[in-house]
Amino acid sequence: MNKKVLHIFGKMDRGGAELRTLATLQPLKDKGVDIEFCSLSGQQGLLDEEIKALGSEVHLCQLGLFFPIKFYRLLRQHKFDVVHSHVAMVSGFILFLAWLTGVPQRIAHFRNTHDAANTSFVRKWRNRFLHSLIDLFATNILGVCNAALSIFWRPDWQQDPRCQTIYNGLSHQALLEKKPTFWQENNINNHYPVMLNVARMVEQKNHRFMIRVLAEYIEQYGPINLALLGKKEEKIQQEIIALAQEHHCLEYVVFLDVQPNVYDFLTHANVMIFPSLWEGLPGAVIEAASVGLPVVANDLPGVVEIAQQLPCVHYLSVEQPLTLWAEVINSEITNNFNEREKHHNTFKNSSFNLNQCVEALYVIYQ
Repeated sequence: MNKKVLHIFGKMDRGGAELRTLATLQPLKDKGVDIEFCSLSGQQGLLDEEIKALGSEVHLCQLGLFFPIKFYRLLRQHKFDVVHSHVAMVSGFILFLAWLTGVPQRIAHFRNTHDAANTSFVRKWRNRFLHSLIDLFATNILGVCNAALSIFWRPDWQQDPRCQTIYNGLSHQALLEKKPTFWQENNINNHYPVMLNVARMVEQKNHRFMIRVLAEYIEQYGPINLALLGKKEEKIQQEIIALAQEHHCLEYVVFLDVQPNVYDFLTHANVMIFPSLWEGLPGAVIEAASVGLPVVANDLPGVVEIAQQLPCVHYLSVEQPLTLWAEVINSEITNNFNEREKHHNTFKNSSFNLNQCVEALYVIYQ
C-alpha cells in the first residue's frame, strides 16, 4: 500500500500531539505510508528541521482570507490520499476543503478533553457549525482517548462507525541503570527522595498546587525534593518561588528547564506528581509509567483511562485535601527495581505502546 497523508496542526512545536504523530512517521513509512505536515499558523516550528531530516516536509499555509485557495492548490499539487486534521472543531473547515479537492479519506482527530478557549455565544454557534461540517465530510473520527470523543463528538460516539479511539504510542524503552551521582550532578540533594514533574510553565500545569503539596508532605513525612522539568516562564517561576518561600520549602525546589533526555530523570526519580487542570492524554504520565515510575495525578479523564491499563498511575482530585495527596505520594515512593520492572513489562503489552498505535493508524489508512 502506498498512501500520502497530510497531517494538519497549528504549528509543529514540541507539543504532545505533534511529538506522538512524528514518532509514527518512520514506522508508517516502512509500511508504505508517506507523511507530510501542514502548519496553519504559517510559522516555522521547533520540529520543522527534524521533520525535514527524516525526509518529510512541513507546508506553511496560514489561515486567512486566501487560505482556501492556497490549501486547495497544496492538496491538488501533492495529490494526498488522506487529510488527517488535529485542530479540534476547525477540522470541519479543513475537511470540507479536502472534500472539495477530491481527497478520498478525511480524518478529524480530537486531542483534548477540555476547550480552554472562551465559550461565548458566537464561539458556541461557530463550533456547532464546524461540528456539522465534520459530520458531513469526515470519513473517520478519532479520539486520543474515549473521553475526547465523548466530550468533543457525542456521548454515544460508539454508535458512529466512523469513530475510534487511538491512544498515543511511545516506544518501549529499556530500563536504564541508575547512576548514584545523578541527582548530585543536577544540583539536587541525593539524600532525599525526588518528586518529579515534567511540564512547561503554564497555568494549565498547576505548579502552585505542587508547592502546597510539597509543603504538606515535608510537614507530615520529612524532606523531599521537587524537581520541575520543563520550559520556564518568568512570571510563573517567580510565583512558585514566592509561594515556596512563604511555605518555607524553597530549598527543596529545583528548576531543571527542558532536558534532551527526559528518561534519565524519570529513571532516577522516586515518584511523579501531575496535577494538571486539563489534558487530553498526558504524554508525561505515559512516559513515566513506561519506565515503571509511580505517578500521582489529577483525576482527569485521560489519566483515568491510562490508569485502567497501567497500575503504577494513581489519581485523585485536586479538590481533595493536601494531606491525602501527601499520603498517596508517600505510599508510592519507591526504589524497588523489581516493582518497576513489573510495571515496565505491563506497559509493553498496553495500548500505549507505539507499535499498537502505528498498526491502528495503518489499518485506518488502508
